[in-house]
Formats: sequence, C-alpha cells, structure tokens
Amino acid sequence: MNTLQEAREKINAIDAQMADLFEERMRTVEDVIQYKKEHQMQVLDPTREQAVIERNQKRIRDPRYAASYRQFIEEVMAISRQYQKRVLNEHVVGYGGAKGAFSHIAAMKAFDQAQLRNYPTFEEVFQAVVSGEIAYGVIPFENSYTGEVGDMLDLLLQYDVVITRMFDLKIHQNLLGVKGASLEDVRKVYSHPQGLAQSSLFLQGRGYELVPYGNTALAAKYVAEQQDVSKAAIASIETADLYGLKVLAKNINTSAQNATRFIIISRTPPADGNRFSLLFTVRHETGALMQVMELMARYEMNLESIKSRSLHDQPWAYYFYCEVVGHINSEQATQLLKDMKEVCAMVKVVGIYNREESEETA
Repeated sequence: MNTLQEAREKINAIDAQMADLFEERMRTVEDVIQYKKEHQMQVLDPTREQAVIERNQKRIRDPRYAASYRQFIEEVMAISRQYQKRVLNEHVVGYGGAKGAFSHIAAMKAFDQAQLRNYPTFEEVFQAVVSGEIAYGVIPFENSYTGEVGDMLDLLLQYDVVITRMFDLKIHQNLLGVKGASLEDVRKVYSHPQGLAQSSLFLQGRGYELVPYGNTALAAKYVAEQQDVSKAAIASIETADLYGLKVLAKNINTSAQNATRFIIISRTPPADGNRFSLLFTVRHETGALMQVMELMARYEMNLESIKSRSLHDQPWAYYFYCEVVGHINSEQATQLLKDMKEVCAMVKVVGIYNREESEETA
C-alpha cells in the first residue's frame, strides 16, 4: 500500500469521527435553541461567538494551521446560526410591502396561524428566506391582466430558494380617498404600477395625474397622512379599513377576472408535487431551444408556461422559465433533466408544488 493511499484511509477515519462529533454538537445546539426560545433570546450573541472562536483557535498547537482552524470554527458557528434560525423561525412568514398590501392579504390567507413579518422590498423577502430569518416568503408572481410582476424571475435565478406552493388571489382594486372627499375632488392618484395598470379603463379620460408608488398599501397610507381631498389611492378594501379611508369607487379594475398568482418560496423543496418549474439557458447554437422542446415532447411533458428574460450581465442573451406538469421524481422527469443538462448551459429547478385551482378573494 502506497503512502497516498494510507493517508487517504487515515483521513477517511478522521472524517468519520468528525461526522459523529458534528452530530453530537448539533444535538447540543438543539438544547441551546430550546433555551433561547423559552427566554426569547436572539440567535446571534457576537461577544459569545467571538470568545468561542478565540478560545478554540488557541487550542491549535501548530501555528501553520491556526488561521485555517479559525476559518473552520467560523464556518461551524455560521452553520449553527443558520440551523437555529430555521428552527426558531419555522412558523415565521415574510411578505413585501406594508400591512394592507395585497401581499399581506395573500400571506394572511395562505398562513392563517403563522407569525407574519413584512419587508420593504421583495428582494429582502428572498434574502430573509435564504438567511433563515423566515421559513417562507409570499411573493406576487403574475397578474392575469398585466402579466409578470416585477423582477421575480430574476430573483428566482439569483437566490437559492424554491417555489413550494402557488395560489391565485382574486384582486378587487378600489379608489380610496380621505373622509369628506368625492370623485370630483380627486386630482392625483397614487398606487403601485400594477394597480394603476389594472385600473386603466376607469382612469382613462379623467385627467388624473397618476403617481407610481412602492405598493398599494403605502400609497393608501400616504393619502391618509396627507388628508388632502385631491389625493386618492388605488388599493384594497382592507387597506381602506386599516388607514381610515373612504371608498370613492369600488371594483375599478378593468378586468372582472383580475387575479394575481402568488408563489410561496422556501429554502427546502417539497418531496414531490404535480408540477415543477425550471430556469434554463441554452447555448448559442442554432436550434438549441428547439432541442429542449423536443426533449419535453419525447418525455411527454406538458408545458403550461414558458417565458424568456434577458440576462442582465450578458447583452442579447436570455434565460427561460417554464412550468411543467408532472412529478419531479418520475422516471420521465429524471431523464428529462439529465438530457437537458447535456444541451443547456444551465438548468435550475426552482419549483416543486401542487397547483391549487381554487381562488382566494381580496
């Protein structure tokens, strides 16, 4: 037996011991989690963590390994923090925007027993899911009248999350003003660009100045604070109640079938579902996208949706999003993904879920 083989076998034995010790350490972390939960303590105690790192580094006798061991301990502590966050926040759900926004309404309907936490932007919801601050994020994905909502596909490409659920929320937009205001008083209308677009027929020809706002609830909050009869917001009935506004015109969205599809994102994918979603890029070769479509047909996969978006850091290059009917663990899906990796530059599974057909109303 050569020296390299002997060294590798010794490393394997040490790795086995380290795996046992890691499990023992994490089981002890469970006790820490329980204590922090009972005493409502934060996950990170910077002073305590720094002391642990310094103490452990001093245990290394060979100075050649001191810096590497410090890095190792820092990684172990980071893993422990991530695990603690996931356990402590397993019932915490995040959404983007202020209370009363449609994302808030969707979060309440999707998780009626959860602790809800709002974030200023949708990207911060993605970041909170990745960091373990929240277990799930509720994100508007697509509107039946105006199409895609924001840059959600870009965020799915950028962040290591997966869609675990989809559901449709029927949207009723309303024109809200302060008490004492009338339609004749209104000169400026504030709302999220989606709210303005969804109400375009009602707004047409009225001479209003349309002012885009971060989200519908923030627009309503602003109007309520201004107490100006010439300013109105487009938002939900729930938002009117929340900020003490008057409904000047009800159900003003152009389409009576106006609905927004929300996605629930998490770090942990479900074991299975009757749909899965992919992001992929194709090589710059003639017929590259057609090859992917042919693979879908070969394995009898039904595409419910396919969309393209530009890659921001690569001019005139695109990536594709598709929703596929089928079970990700099926033999056909397994073979499809294997073959796609042969013809695509990148393939990423971004969703495993059951499609819910029923609509919620807001």
